[in-house]
Amino acid sequence: MKRSLSKVLLVLIFILFLPFYVYAISCTVTQVLDGDTFHCIPDQIIAGARIHKDGSISVRLYGIDAPEKDQPYGIEARNSLKDLVKGKTVELDVKDIDKYGRAVALVYVGSLNVNLEQVKRGLAWAYLEYLGSSYISEYYSAEKEARNKGLGLWKQANPTPPWEWRKLKRQEKSFH
Repeated sequence: MKRSLSKVLLVLIFILFLPFYVYAISCTVTQVLDGDTFHCIPDQIIAGARIHKDGSISVRLYGIDAPEKDQPYGIEARNSLKDLVKGKTVELDVKDIDKYGRAVALVYVGSLNVNLEQVKRGLAWAYLEYLGSSYISEYYSAEKEARNKGLGLWKQANPTPPWEWRKLKRQEKSFH
């Protein structure tokens, strides 16, 4: 009895988590919201992803954090992501579905890793807290190189990371 119950549990766990291990989902980008988020229409359903009225889903670039739109270099980060993906069919390697129903993914245009490209251009931070260990050194190196070259947001002496910017904005709202 215990053996059959454990087999049933194993099968249930496999079925529940299988959607999160789906690779190479094609998605046509319809709108770019900011430097690390866009909408696209996927070629298949992504379990747990919130579907908008137009059939699109929101995609958050895995492992990076770009400046907010109202933050210095926020518009440049958004324009860079637009240049990379807008109107194109991209491949998503979905890592997670976040609390907002967004697919958190590595995004590829051909062989180009869009997430890493935003960091290389100096238009996003490597979000080390959320990067898997197999990606940390590559993303951190790319950020360090962009800093050393003074690219994008690294033209500023001491840029405010977006997670701190969002925290400051929340604090400002609570005081008003």
